[in-house]
Parts: sequence; structure tokens; C-alpha cells
Amino acid sequence: MQLNKETDLSAVSRKTGFAIFELPEADFSQVLPKAYHFQPNSNGIYTKEEIDNISALAHSKQAADATIVIEEAGKMNANAANTFLKTLEEPGEHIHFVFLVRNASSILPTIKSRAHNYYLPTITKIADAPTADPEVLALAKQYITCSANELPKFCDKIAKDKKDARGKAIAVVEASIQLLYKSYFVTGKTDFLKKLDGLLIASDNLHANGHVKLQLVSGII
Repeated sequence: MQLNKETDLSAVSRKTGFAIFELPEADFSQVLPKAYHFQPNSNGIYTKEEIDNISALAHSKQAADATIVIEEAGKMNANAANTFLKTLEEPGEHIHFVFLVRNASSILPTIKSRAHNYYLPTITKIADAPTADPEVLALAKQYITCSANELPKFCDKIAKDKKDARGKAIAVVEASIQLLYKSYFVTGKTDFLKKLDGLLIASDNLHANGHVKLQLVSGII
């Protein structure tokens, strides 16, 4: 999901148990300064031992909301990532996890799929029309307004495109994301944001060669 500005992070982080913020240019030490901050070790990574320390804090008794910020979170090794996933299964009461990253693609999909993903707007004019060609834009409008009964047939049609089914699916999903963001910024209605998490995951999975029809269906329901 897109943040209006960096100062929204504090409010957003308290509304979710686990959030990933993609902040390419931020000084991480200044983001959520009242939170508990952790950084990679001297070798530039997080090992299982570092995550064990974070888990211990997460399971300590907290009388009020507490936010644990993991800076450069994409630098976890495999053991550290698995340990963090176990911590997520039984978080301590009042605990909120925040990952700060330069690029969200550095986070393992198994972790990313469990988080609310946020990023700041790029330097573009939100009032501008989406950049997709008219055919793709028309398909995107149809996609995000499909009823539950219509959706499988619509997605099947795209998945069976003989020229480039995956390319068309990616284009439709990304145009749909642009349309929803534009609608939100123009109207201020948060209903337009509700479908974004699924679409962002579908886009990532389609780029990673995920099943075309399955990703199209799951992205919008």
C-alpha cells in the first residue's frame, strides 16, 4: 500500500502486527525513533542469534503498545528468517513489528506475504492518467469490478492469451494497481485500498513465474 508521507508510519505501524516499509532514501535511525531499533551485526547480516534476541524482547511483558523496528531487514540469513517466522506465530502482547528496507524485494516471499507492505509515492503526478495502453486499461477496469461469478471466466480469458499470457496478466494487474491508487488519491476513500495487498502480491508472483490464472484470481478476491 502507498503512504501519503513518511510521517504516516507511526500511525500505520500501530494498526498492524507486522508491517514492511520500503523507504529507499530514509535515515532508518530517524524513523519511529521511540521504537526498539535493531541493526545487522558487524558482518552486515542478521543471524539466528540476533533474531533470538529480538524474539526475547517480543515475548517480554509489555503494558502498552511496543514497536520493534528491524532495519535493513532483508539482510537476514535463512536461519534468521525461519526464526523470525516462528516468532510471528506467537507474538507477545502489544508487540508490533516493523521492517525497514530500501527495496522490498530483498525480503523473502514467505515473510513478505505475512506483512502489510507499504511504500512512499514515487515522484509522479498522481492526477495523471495510468500509463497503460487503452486495451490494458479497459481490461484493468473490468478486472477490479468483476463479480465473484464473472472473475474466473475473465481471468481464464487472459491466461489463455496465445501471444503472451503472463505479460498481459502483469500489465492488467499493474494497471489495476495504478487505477486503485489514483481513485484513492482523488476521492480519499479507503475502500479503494482494500484490494491492493492482494494485487501487489499477485504482481510479485507473476513476475516470479507464478501460475497466471491462479494469481489473477487470488489477487482480486
